[in-house]
Amino acid sequence: MNFLFVFLLSLAGSIVSAQDSWKVCLDKKVLLTTSTEDVEKNIINISSEDLKKNKSLVVSYKQVAPQKGWERSISIYTEKDEELQKQKGKNFVLKTSELKKLLEKNKRLKIFTTYLPTDPKMKAQIRVRRVHLCTLVLQS
Repeated sequence: MNFLFVFLLSLAGSIVSAQDSWKVCLDKKVLLTTSTEDVEKNIINISSEDLKKNKSLVVSYKQVAPQKGWERSISIYTEKDEELQKQKGKNFVLKTSELKKLLEKNKRLKIFTTYLPTDPKMKAQIRVRRVHLCTLVLQS
């Protein structure tokens, strides 16, 4: 009986410790991989040279337990909290030419994700919390 209790307790602990995670890549180069929201640490410096190449910035969000009837979106915001681009789904892809234009204009961009129900009635009743994934900073 004690063995069963210990087994179930350890199983519950491993389920609780599983977290969502995300990865930011510039083509095949991984710039950030984390499961922790941290505005101070999740800063990615991008050089002008990186933006000259014909590549894509890809943000991939891995969700441990997706809920049916909910959808994820990933968005880029300015420092003044203006939304510049938004894509639905667990992946956000942006060509470096587009990213260059955005960074030259703003110097710092913040990437957030939201997770909302698809039902409009339910969406109206919940409070939306944005999760900060990273901040992109243009290095000159």
